[in-house]
Amino acid sequence: MSKQNLNEVLTKYVEEIQVPDELDQRIQQNFIQYYAKKENSQMTFKKKILAFSLAAAILIPTSAFALNNSYFSQSNVNLNDLVDKQVKQAAAEGLTMPIDYKISDQGVTIHFTEMYAQDSKVLLHYRVEKADGTLVPYEFDTQGLNIVSDGKENGQQSTNPTYSVPGQEGFSVLNFFGTPNVGDLPLYLTDSKGNILDTGISDQGKPEGLIAFVTAGHKLPQQMMLHVNVNRIGGTKGSWKGELSIDKQKAPTPSTK
Repeated sequence: MSKQNLNEVLTKYVEEIQVPDELDQRIQQNFIQYYAKKENSQMTFKKKILAFSLAAAILIPTSAFALNNSYFSQSNVNLNDLVDKQVKQAAAEGLTMPIDYKISDQGVTIHFTEMYAQDSKVLLHYRVEKADGTLVPYEFDTQGLNIVSDGKENGQQSTNPTYSVPGQEGFSVLNFFGTPNVGDLPLYLTDSKGNILDTGISDQGKPEGLIAFVTAGHKLPQQMMLHVNVNRIGGTKGSWKGELSIDKQKAPTPSTK
């Protein structure tokens, strides 16, 4: 292929590349003076900017990419209003912490992928995955329970089942994460000395979602440990035990603007 034909192919390829506007604008602002001096290049100024934007998108982690990749930045992500404007802004600035912690048994993996930590709140994004990385189905094992409601609509699970316990008033909710003993917590935080921290705990109880630990206003310690103690996930019984160290000192800090 001649040099001229090669340039034509590359030019056509670059013209067809779609670069996110926000990322493209940031790259242009940073490098416009540099490229303005390259008047003798085979490509036009605009095409050079697009080509460099593509390279930057692939090689340089930016706030725009952090925003696109962060689970917390998604518009429909919330948990009892805990994913507020401050959390969304942190995600936009790339201030959430990517993690890759997995606990596996019976071909099912609890996968923690991202965390946000502030003085009185810790939010963790999790996925419950099959061996191929896809989410496990949203289903439950209700055998042996006095079911009040199976939580299904048109044959599909939409909410957690409820069941009654003989001798007790009302009903109980069957959690997606089961524990070995009644009253145990499937996930909890301790301080560096092993003391269980006094927090409220909330989770979305589905194959993907958030787990939140929130205090009543007092600050959480800088160093904590997340404990996982699960013996059932949805309809699968097994043993998922593990510990994940959390160090708020290593977390990025918000800007002071």
